[in-house]
Amino acid sequence: MKIKSIASLGCMIMVFSLFACMTVPKESEIPEEATAADLTQKAQEAFDSGNYRAARVYYETILKRFADDDSACIAAQYEIAHLHIKRHQWKDAHAMLEKIIAQYEGPMAIHLPPDYYKLAKIDYARAAEKLGTKAKQ
Repeated sequence: MKIKSIASLGCMIMVFSLFACMTVPKESEIPEEATAADLTQKAQEAFDSGNYRAARVYYETILKRFADDDSACIAAQYEIAHLHIKRHQWKDAHAMLEKIIAQYEGPMAIHLPPDYYKLAKIDYARAAEKLGTKAKQ
């Protein structure tokens, strides 16, 4: 019985340690000189480690600091929508993806990287299916 208690305690400590390592930066803690590429790299590292909240902070920082960079912003918007999908937040993902698709169907589409249009349409269809709505073609 004592071994079982020690093993349980050990598991609890490991789980706590894992969550303690998942820090979420404040925007003010992110260096001002960080480029959009730097922030994207940090966001991807956070995403890959399952720290979706930190990833979102980095993507939102891109949206604020690089608002004039259409490519960086559309990538960050898509990644935030994809974070919603990973968390099964279908309504939020659906709404964001709809806005992304609308940007590609507007007059500024020529300035946007084409890959995100295709990815957004795929995720949009998936979110629509999960919500039981019809996706736009």
